[in-house]
Amino acid sequence: MRAAEIYIGTTLRGSAKGTGKGMYIMQSRTADGKIYEKKAAVELGGATESRLVLYCLRDSLSRFRYACEVTVHTECTWVASALGSRWAEAWRERDWTNGKGKRVKDPGLWRDILWHLEDTGHVLRAVSGKHEFSSWMRLNLPRLYAPRDVFGEVDEKALNFVNGWTGSPAGYGRG
Repeated sequence: MRAAEIYIGTTLRGSAKGTGKGMYIMQSRTADGKIYEKKAAVELGGATESRLVLYCLRDSLSRFRYACEVTVHTECTWVASALGSRWAEAWRERDWTNGKGKRVKDPGLWRDILWHLEDTGHVLRAVSGKHEFSSWMRLNLPRLYAPRDVFGEVDEKALNFVNGWTGSPAGYGRG
């Protein structure tokens, strides 16, 4: 089974709602040994950190056409815990209510994520905390234009804008 890494960053922290941006960098190695990488961003009004992470995760999982061992790196400890503890499967069995009988937030996103996992046979592992792109995303996400509610390719030029982008990870920001 192939391995893939998904790195997710957001401009929002915690449960406070606001307009925020989220971004993911998805990396996997192709059969010929090359690294395949995709990036995308979204901007949402009325979002929370967890909602942005779920949007990014759903979109990145939809790009795979084969089963992978996927490691998701996010600073959102709540989403990482939910994924690691497999809470979404239990919520689905209880018609999207938690153990206290309250409606789960963002059940549509969770449903889509479960569908992608089951449809492709992915093995998912979540890691919470800072990752290798955390500082770069935190610095550059506020500067990135992301169409509202629409995932799309982030223009490679936008990610490599030499004069306005700093703190780039290895391989980024070079002209």
